Amino acid sequence: MGFEDRPDDINKNGRPKGSPNKTTQEIRDAFQCFVEDNTDKLQDWLERVAEKNPAKAIELMSNLSEYILPKLSRTEVKAEVKIEDEVDLSKLPQDVIDKLLNEDNANQT
Repeated sequence: MGFEDRPDDINKNGRPKGSPNKTTQEIRDAFQCFVEDNTDKLQDWLERVAEKNPAKAIELMSNLSEYILPKLSRTEVKAEVKIEDEVDLSKLPQDVIDKLLNEDNANQT
C-alpha cells in the first residue's frame, strides 16, 4: 500500500522548518549516553593517545567538544556613534593630531 492509495496521508509541505528530525535526535541521544557511560574510559583513551601523540589527543578532544559544547558564531557589530559634545582638539598633542589626520587621509584613498 503506497501513498497513491492514501492521497490524504501525503505531507506535501514536508517537515516544518526548525522541527527536530527524530533520527538525528535519537543518534545524538545515543551518542550522549555513550559518552556519559564511558567518561572514565574516554579519559584513559585520551591519555594513552597523548603519550604517543599529544597533538592527536588535542585534536580528538577538540573534535569531541563539538558534540558537547555549542560553537560560538562570529558576529560583526556595526554601530553609528554620534558625539553630541564638541571635542576640543587644541588640548591634543600635535603628534596625536598628525597621526589622526594621516589615518583619516589613508582611509579616504
